[in-house]
Amino acid sequence: MKYGRAEETPVLQTARLCLRPLGPGDLVPMHRIWNDAEVRRYLWDDEPVSMATAEACFAQSAREFAEEGFGLFSIRPRDKTELIGFYGFRFIEGSREVELLYGLLPDWWGWGLATEAARACLCFAFEDVGLERVLAGTDPPNTASSRVIDKLGMTFFKKITLGELEVSYFVLRRDDWLREHRRFPRQEKGEQR
Repeated sequence: MKYGRAEETPVLQTARLCLRPLGPGDLVPMHRIWNDAEVRRYLWDDEPVSMATAEACFAQSAREFAEEGFGLFSIRPRDKTELIGFYGFRFIEGSREVELLYGLLPDWWGWGLATEAARACLCFAFEDVGLERVLAGTDPPNTASSRVIDKLGMTFFKKITLGELEVSYFVLRRDDWLREHRRFPRQEKGEQR
């Protein structure tokens, strides 16, 4: 089942951030971000990320944007060109469940940017792509991600064992998102959300 293909390359903007699909120029800085000790601690189970793995992630994201209408976005402050992280969606390995995931450089933690970017991504996923639900997983010690998931209004879904790790997954359904966010008129694409 396809979720729908975006007619044009989506660019998401928030008050402080610009999110664009990962592009070839993002590979080297994203490889560096994914290998940051604090970023890879939970995202990559603290394993170093090879350039081949990074390239495979980029290829998968491009394929999913073309086929499904969603993938991974680079994150930059609106007033800068510096890549500070990523946000977006992928299929959970071995399933058709869509997972929200992200990583930001530690210098950008604690400013509410993860929640801000998540809200833009969820708006895109539910209102543009038409996903029915999105999952987000977190390791129990990752309290920062747990706070973001809570702020988004996600509810516990189930525990999934990935390799040797048990991960708690949370869910947000499209109907719940729309009910909560329809109180505010939707702005036109390209306008600040």
